[in-house]
Amino acid sequence: MQAGLLPYYFLQQLGLDPAHDLAVCSFYDERQGGAHSDERDVMERVGRHEYDAGAVSGRTIEALRADGTLVPEGFRIVWSSPGYSHCCFTAHGDMDPALVAKITQTFIAIDAQDPAGKAILAGEGCKAFVPGITTGWETLEKAAEQARIL
Repeated sequence: MQAGLLPYYFLQQLGLDPAHDLAVCSFYDERQGGAHSDERDVMERVGRHEYDAGAVSGRTIEALRADGTLVPEGFRIVWSSPGYSHCCFTAHGDMDPALVAKITQTFIAIDAQDPAGKAILAGEGCKAFVPGITTGWETLEKAAEQARIL
């Protein structure tokens, strides 16, 4: 969502039609992904000039710079979206609050020092889980409604 639905929504808010104005094909729907992350794949394809531009998260750019994969002079950021929430585990609103608390505590207790915990966190690309928030989702909700997926 952070590299697809929301960038489309933000570009539409600027008066662009991404499907018409920007794409011969979209990064997500019409390309074959590689063995690594979709966003890394987008950056590699832009770097090889298969595409002129792509939508990736700031976190991906930072990670690629840190590991030396992204050559800073080879890319430039042409636009950054407003901040938004993403990557949150969700449940039905009527779920038993005691069960919600237990699940939340289980996620928060995952420890990167434990081999299993380290593997779980690495799989999610994070250093820790934090409790979810109920605010800041308005933009994603509007984008999902506009795309008719909500």
